Amino acid sequence: MLGVLKNYFFLLRLDKPIGVYLLLWPSLAAVWLASEGNPELLIVIIFCLGSFFMRSAGVIINDYFDQDIDRKVLRTFNRPIANYSVSNKEALALFFILVILSSSLLLFLNLKSLYIALFCILLISTYPLMKRFLPIPQLYLGICYSMGIFMAYAFYQGAFPLNCWLLFFGNIFWVLAYDTVYALSDRQDDLLINVKSSAIYFQGKEKLVLWISYFLLITFLLLIGIFNSFSLLYFVAVSANILLIFILMISTNFDKPSDCSKFFRKNHWLGIGIFLSFVAAFV
Repeated sequence: MLGVLKNYFFLLRLDKPIGVYLLLWPSLAAVWLASEGNPELLIVIIFCLGSFFMRSAGVIINDYFDQDIDRKVLRTFNRPIANYSVSNKEALALFFILVILSSSLLLFLNLKSLYIALFCILLISTYPLMKRFLPIPQLYLGICYSMGIFMAYAFYQGAFPLNCWLLFFGNIFWVLAYDTVYALSDRQDDLLINVKSSAIYFQGKEKLVLWISYFLLITFLLLIGIFNSFSLLYFVAVSANILLIFILMISTNFDKPSDCSKFFRKNHWLGIGIFLSFVAAFV
């Protein structure tokens, strides 16, 4: 029994919660922005649980579709589905349980949020396949990881105003940046097994793409602050995020997989910084 639970633990990537954080922070930022700094505790809890359930469902379906590929790659060959320690039936059962748990949270939201959540499930379920066809699947992932923004606005405002779209596009460029760095670690393997990524598409121009992506992220954040006449505290917080980006960019050797992995994980702190910027905006 303990062995089975251990396999499920690694299948859900509970040892690597970074994916949950990267999904959670922009969602909570949207909750704060859409509620004008006055969210209910229950809604915050729902978005936290939803981020955990959906990211967990996402890694399961990713490993299910990628199992043949994972067996050919040193970094992934020992994943539970790839090494047969979790069967396909078990994996799919867990996936549907997590989808049901996520769906149960929607009982506390409205109908428009439900429609967005169903669309989100479709996006997450098909993302692994996009790596076979789209030259920059990170953009598709960016849309997946931005659905919480629309859900927050659907619940609090029943509409998707300019603030929503600015945060949405800013988040897409943030995902493009950090997941491009993540993909750099796998670029050689991806070339061999014909999996597409932004690291391959932008080969030789990676740092330029990263600088542009982070510049656009910060630009969208500044535009939100300007259009809403946020206080100086918001812009100070955004400036701290700019400093963090500079430190990450100049201290990382993007030719070293270990540095790329650290860079990817440290974007968690940038996510916290972005979230706290919106908290500061309504202090």
